[in-house]
Amino acid sequence: MKPATRIHYGQRMEPVLRWLASHPHSDPDLYHLADLACMSAYHFHRIYRAMMGETLNATVQRMRMHLAAAALAGTQEDLAEVALRAGYESGAAFNRAFSGVFGVPPGRYRATRSRPFDPKESNMYPITIEHFPGVVLAALPHQGSYQEIGPVFTRVFMLAASQGLMHPTACGFGVYLNDPEQVPTEQLRSLAGVSVAPDADLGEKLERFEIPQGRYAILNYVGPYNEMGKAYAWMFSEWLPESGLTPGNFPMFEQYVNDPRSTPPAQLQTRIYLSVE
Repeated sequence: MKPATRIHYGQRMEPVLRWLASHPHSDPDLYHLADLACMSAYHFHRIYRAMMGETLNATVQRMRMHLAAAALAGTQEDLAEVALRAGYESGAAFNRAFSGVFGVPPGRYRATRSRPFDPKESNMYPITIEHFPGVVLAALPHQGSYQEIGPVFTRVFMLAASQGLMHPTACGFGVYLNDPEQVPTEQLRSLAGVSVAPDADLGEKLERFEIPQGRYAILNYVGPYNEMGKAYAWMFSEWLPESGLTPGNFPMFEQYVNDPRSTPPAQLQTRIYLSVE
């Protein structure tokens, strides 16, 4: 695909991804999405897959399963309601789909993930102190629940790829500007970004954000994104007081090592960075 064509299609897909992010529990209508993209409905699915690296259905399924897992771990909402919002009228069908993604049925997932945080059970997160060389991100802002930032990453990667900004070592980064324990959910601010060359031309929609070089404590986490809260809690309640270190003047950020489109949630690898002095 020629660079100009890829940029053109990237601009066409932007309103589609915005709609999907705003309506994660609505069944997408092919003709409506094709209209948003100003494309023929006959060719929309092929172009979407070429641009996104996955089918429209896979994107929607991934978004819904992440939100369903977050609801199961963080609320007491009825299982039938969680299933229905994820697009499944049959509890059995939801059980099969959820088990296929997370490896356990939703009821068992809730039972093991919804227990209150106990630092004594979570003392095996590996942490290293390293010098981080710094990185420039092409980013988009997000306001609201950190659990709902996933679609913003989808837009960032699509826009960066359409503009030829992706390089072989490009990696996703999330920057989290507020403490979710102190700031109301609707006021939480964050950035979804991808590493780019320092002199990259980001175009009109992507924003430049620089993570500075420095000394960081890095917690290596393996597992679903929606379960990282316990790793954060352990890092601040147990590890930091024992370390003798002081947090630096920069927000927490995460580096995503593998691709959530092709990696089972239990195998996702995340590096959680805390600036330290």
